[in-house]
Amino acid sequence: MIGRRQLLATGGALGLSAIPRLGRARSPTRVVVVGAGIIGASVAYHLQSYGAAVTILEKSQPASGTSRNSFAWLNAFSKTPQSYYMLNLMGILDWHRLQQEIGPKLEIQWGGGIAWHGTAPGEIQKMRATLARLQEWGYPIGEIGRADLLGLLPGVDPGPFGAAWRSSIDGTFDPVATTHTLVDAATTKGAVLRTGVSVTGFDIQDGRIAGVKTTQGLVAADAVVLAMGNDAPPIAAMADIKLPLKRSRGVLAHTAPMPQIFSRVVMPPDCDIKQNPDGRIVTGSNFGDSGDLAPSPEVGQRFLDRLHQYFPKMPKPKLDYMTLGYRVLPVDGHPVVGRASAFGNVHVASMHSGMTMAPVIGRLLAIEVLDNVETPFLADYRPGRFA
Repeated sequence: MIGRRQLLATGGALGLSAIPRLGRARSPTRVVVVGAGIIGASVAYHLQSYGAAVTILEKSQPASGTSRNSFAWLNAFSKTPQSYYMLNLMGILDWHRLQQEIGPKLEIQWGGGIAWHGTAPGEIQKMRATLARLQEWGYPIGEIGRADLLGLLPGVDPGPFGAAWRSSIDGTFDPVATTHTLVDAATTKGAVLRTGVSVTGFDIQDGRIAGVKTTQGLVAADAVVLAMGNDAPPIAAMADIKLPLKRSRGVLAHTAPMPQIFSRVVMPPDCDIKQNPDGRIVTGSNFGDSGDLAPSPEVGQRFLDRLHQYFPKMPKPKLDYMTLGYRVLPVDGHPVVGRASAFGNVHVASMHSGMTMAPVIGRLLAIEVLDNVETPFLADYRPGRFA
């Protein structure tokens, strides 16, 4: 269970990183963040905001891996246990904080989320049990009827209707644009971004990692954060860290830009739909593993035909491109965050739902790295559970 102090800390999440860090050592702590996806970008931004001297190492370009191929539904819907739910809820709150800090460049659509189900009794019972749990935990979500659905989504043809829900707190964004915005905010504060750089090992001195060996030479470090998504396990192994991930594919279709149609995340029984600020609609087959489904034009057209089936009055969407992403999914389905290995100054950050949790993971991990503390919010998700 989450205690009163933790709830107060959650409520106070907004505005925390704008407060200067007092009592820092005379010279900034040199922190190397490996990876410039959404998690690495957030970690780097918060570390630099809190007084560290950050170097970001990225083998390609920011948001070129899993982040590029994410749907980016900001939510805490199916997150259990409660500690995992809380991290996702705090992530949503911290996105609002980051909008206050960074300003209009950080564009997030806070239209909420809507989903509906067919008439299968088992699905309806499962939905209502989930809603009851979320309401008990304080999530602003509730069941709605068919008339409500038709009013909220003009022109929708839901097909056989059993039940639906609406959440007012959910959001979404363009994951590539958002990652670049965070990286830019970090470099504006003084962080250094080095692209086209691969990690080849670590410089170990006196039982600690003193630097990161790369294809472009050694980068000195007082601390290292590995936020490399699916590329992390072999690099983590060089620091005696076990980071087991499992395979989970996600295929998405992206349309050419269209006039604004969707202001919220929409989830019919067999697909998911959103529209980015640039007008592109993104749709896929719910949020599970896509298996061996190919990101082909034929699959994309199938996705768009299904979209048009639910919204027959909208202009016929045109496929622009497909993406295939591999979720960063630890074997037990939960985040792996915090100090790892016998070296003491290496931290990891690997997780699914990174889009939702990125700001809170960045904030908490920055505090842990610089203040040498362990926050209870991450207690259930330490790397040591795989040792």
